[in-house]
Amino acid sequence: MNDDHGNQDKATKKTMSSQRFIRLTITYTLLALIAIAALVVIIDPFTRYHAPWFGFAPVETDERTSAIGLARHLDYDTVLIGSSMSENFKNTWFEDDVFGNKCVKIALQGAHYGDYRHIIDEVLKHKGTKNVVFCLDTYLFTDLPSAYPQTIEDYYVSGIGPGDIHYLFNKSVLFDYIPKFIVTNFRSGFSAENAYLWSDEYEYSKYAARLAYMSKRLLARNPECEYDLFFETADAFTDPFIEQIRSHPDVNFYLYVPPYSILFWDDVVLRGYATATICVQEREFKKLLECDNVRLFYFQDDKEIVTDLSNYRDYSHYKIDVNRYMYESMHDGTHELNPDNYYDILLAMYEYISTYYYEQCFH
Repeated sequence: MNDDHGNQDKATKKTMSSQRFIRLTITYTLLALIAIAALVVIIDPFTRYHAPWFGFAPVETDERTSAIGLARHLDYDTVLIGSSMSENFKNTWFEDDVFGNKCVKIALQGAHYGDYRHIIDEVLKHKGTKNVVFCLDTYLFTDLPSAYPQTIEDYYVSGIGPGDIHYLFNKSVLFDYIPKFIVTNFRSGFSAENAYLWSDEYEYSKYAARLAYMSKRLLARNPECEYDLFFETADAFTDPFIEQIRSHPDVNFYLYVPPYSILFWDDVVLRGYATATICVQEREFKKLLECDNVRLFYFQDDKEIVTDLSNYRDYSHYKIDVNRYMYESMHDGTHELNPDNYYDILLAMYEYISTYYYEQCFH
């Protein structure tokens, strides 16, 4: 009997010990998860829940995951939205009392309208928005939307919900982006002025631009395509974009067409797209200029810039001096298209790219 009672006591103690271990394990696991989630919410490197606290600035982390949060939570009256062509703008340039007093930059390399539409929606919901400075890349008119779907995760676009688990308990966020956010803040003096700048990281020269382009240059010129080749593709971008513009007549849209180098136009001509590219620009610019709150600036015909390959690291990306020049031009109202001049300017551009002697770029 005593042996049976002893065995039962041992079994009971073992069971109780196992249950205590399980309870402690669950408790400590929950506490650890709560601590991790709290750390992510407090630091919030992607500005998912709030503007930065503790004097931190919204410095560079990851473009696509932070874009919606920047548009949603920061304090601004002017916003810079665009591809890599916009990354070398400095926010403080636009805090000049002409554009506004508080500017935020939301850049997404290689972005298409699938991403831009969500950012623009958030910006237009923001009560203080007065100016949107938007990079009107030529590829927005020529690339099929189906080939470039949305890259911003849906749960970042939507409100706080179950999808946040991918942010709150993400190893990369915890061990990469939170430290990067903190260290970058200290290095930048708690300022977002230099966020996403890369101009100093590359060589700009005729050699560098030519080297980056030559591997993909066509060996022979294709037949010229139909003038309306890109019309349907362009409408898929321009029509909903114009709806956004017209739905907020109190917001000024500064649209600028960035100055790709002459090598870009060499590629356009060789592919047989010269007529189609200029024609789609003419068609879409006309529609955009019919909006009262649009100002459109065209830099692709600035020959001093586009033919000087020392401004470029490849066939399209330029150094920060060009960004500064574009800012000053938009500030002063130069290089601006209007209903009276846009057609003649584009016609002259077509004649220029059609007759330019491109082989001089390779000698």
